[in-house]
Amino acid sequence: MDPAARTTRSIPDTRRREREAWTKFWADPDHSRCAERASGTWAALARHWSGVAHSLARGTRVLDLGCGAGIVGCLLLDARPDLRVTGIDAARVPASDRRSLDLLSGVAMEALPFGGRRFGAIVSQFGLEYGDVVATTREIARVAESGARLAFVVHHARSPVVADTRSRLRALRHFLAQSLRTSFCSGDAPALAARLAELRDRHPRDALIELLARELPARIRGARAHRSVIWNELEEALAPEQCIAECLDESCVPPSRLDEWLEPLCGACNLGSVVELRDGAGAPVAWRILGNLREQAASTS
Repeated sequence: MDPAARTTRSIPDTRRREREAWTKFWADPDHSRCAERASGTWAALARHWSGVAHSLARGTRVLDLGCGAGIVGCLLLDARPDLRVTGIDAARVPASDRRSLDLLSGVAMEALPFGGRRFGAIVSQFGLEYGDVVATTREIARVAESGARLAFVVHHARSPVVADTRSRLRALRHFLAQSLRTSFCSGDAPALAARLAELRDRHPRDALIELLARELPARIRGARAHRSVIWNELEEALAPEQCIAECLDESCVPPSRLDEWLEPLCGACNLGSVVELRDGAGAPVAWRILGNLREQAASTS
């Protein structure tokens, strides 16, 4: 679904669901960073942030938009311990235990709680594209120093991470279809077995589908009310992952939309480099966007 197609009435509910989903995601200690299972992607990102860190002046104050568990801040400080990093996220994120790294929960990038001209660098990894880029650009121009360094990593629509996420999203939608729910809740074991077999055929490499296909038949026994409770709990457990996958599917930037997506940033920033960041196999990992805040944008915002 195109984000522009969301109605005004649906936006608050959508944002609330997204915040809750990401809060659950970051509460899991295994989710210290996005793309953690894609080693090639992660290596490319780590190299990128090391380079950014070494391009900054000593003692630079850095603002990380959509910081999650703070992995970008950690990478910057690993390379340059003299930096001071503040991360913000609309979700509730774990507190930082690192010196010079502050992570603030419940803060929207479109409404930053900082005074003007505070940061010498603004960064984001897989965060900026989830928000309102127009409103966020205004806030960047307000809180950043004139000439501040900008470094953004944005989901590329053709990246392996996006491809894997879309595959999982299709699997989740097929699993949560009404027909499968009806088969399970009605206690129709043959129909359930047939639909699970079809699902495994459609998604042969999805570990979650494989697990559910093994476990559900044993849980079909008992009263209908009990089966309904099981299915409702299952839907609730899967809802955060589905929500996050839908967010990514809607927010990633394809080559055909890159210029349009960059337009708000171009109005306030000098973008010196917008390229595809690639992994060792040559696959696009993300859009790497580097630049500086224009002096005029800083002085008039």
